[in-house]
Amino acid sequence: MVICISNMPATRIEAAKIGNALASISCSVVLAIFFACEKTPDVNTPAEIIPENTVRLSERIVFVSDQGTSPRRQIYTMRIDGSDRRRITHDLGDYINPVFSPDGTTILSNSCTPDGSDEIFAIDANGSNLRNLSNAAGDDDFTSYSPDGSKILFTSTRDGNSEIYIMDSDGRNQVRLTESELIDHAPQFTPDGLKILYCSTNVNSAGTGVYDCDIYMMNRDGSNRMRLTEEQVCHIYPPFVEKGMLSEHMMLKPSISSDGARIVFSSYDWKSGNNRVLLMDADGRNCRVVSAMDFMVAPAFAPGNSRIVFMSHRAGKYDLYEMDLDGTRQTKLTLGTPGHVLFSGFSPDGSSIIFSTDVGSVMTGNYETIWTMNRNGSGQTQLTFGGGNDLCPHFQPLRK
Repeated sequence: MVICISNMPATRIEAAKIGNALASISCSVVLAIFFACEKTPDVNTPAEIIPENTVRLSERIVFVSDQGTSPRRQIYTMRIDGSDRRRITHDLGDYINPVFSPDGTTILSNSCTPDGSDEIFAIDANGSNLRNLSNAAGDDDFTSYSPDGSKILFTSTRDGNSEIYIMDSDGRNQVRLTESELIDHAPQFTPDGLKILYCSTNVNSAGTGVYDCDIYMMNRDGSNRMRLTEEQVCHIYPPFVEKGMLSEHMMLKPSISSDGARIVFSSYDWKSGNNRVLLMDADGRNCRVVSAMDFMVAPAFAPGNSRIVFMSHRAGKYDLYEMDLDGTRQTKLTLGTPGHVLFSGFSPDGSSIIFSTDVGSVMTGNYETIWTMNRNGSGQTQLTFGGGNDLCPHFQPLRK
């Protein structure tokens, strides 16, 4: 079994709502758990640059910031060079993980509303027409678009347990896809849009803090549900499964290659007391350990699918690294970057990486900031400067 924590907003947590708790673990919490890991020397070899063949470019970046609204976060956009910063939401919600629709015209985000519930909101990219798409009882989270932008996946506790739902991009036709006693979360479409990859968690009712998760695949209508992972126990400490700081964000969900052929994920190993990266075929076969050292987390396929990017705590803090599919040629990309590095993603053309840094904001009062760099780690550029915590950045996709 594997632990899979997705890009869900930090929410209020009660003991009976472990599903939301699993999704709300902040990066600072994860870093605190892993901080005592043993360090090993970096292995720096030239990065392989394989940009994907794409017809998309970016004009703007979307992110959230608590500047002037702390601890609540609002949605902002800016140009890819950090200029023309614009706040586009002005309410009492606390927004997290905003993403553009595939056509770049709409921004989708989760928000913890003043009444304490999580809802799914959409807003036009120019800041107009804010609307509540989910608008239901319970907490609605874990949003993601279908490749064509016509559908949205999400989780909801409206029926008492975290289940996976699907709806049209305008919020209509909300349909429940899973019916399980387990906590289903972190849904995402396969690149062809025909299947759904998600995680399912079994909560240990004894209160020992053992959360066993597995990766599943099903058709987009909820049929043909299939478990892909075998027994691989993972562990999270209960004291850290709570709302915590609202200023950090991290993705630890599985990543599927752009051709839909392979899945990469991280899993905690009890025997070694370390996190490891595993790779398997999309049908769950040929699961193997790629590398297991220095608390490797948040693995994702790099453009071209021949390399894996990941975060590792091997130099006293989390940095972004890259390696081949067999774990060789491990390369540190964020050389000299201050603070813990939180990977967000690649530009649509594969030439740039966007990330945020956490320079000990809890202890020192410093702020989280957003950066970009070239695909090989060169040209690191800080885009935001103080005045608030800026995080969860994503590029805007636009067709030529």
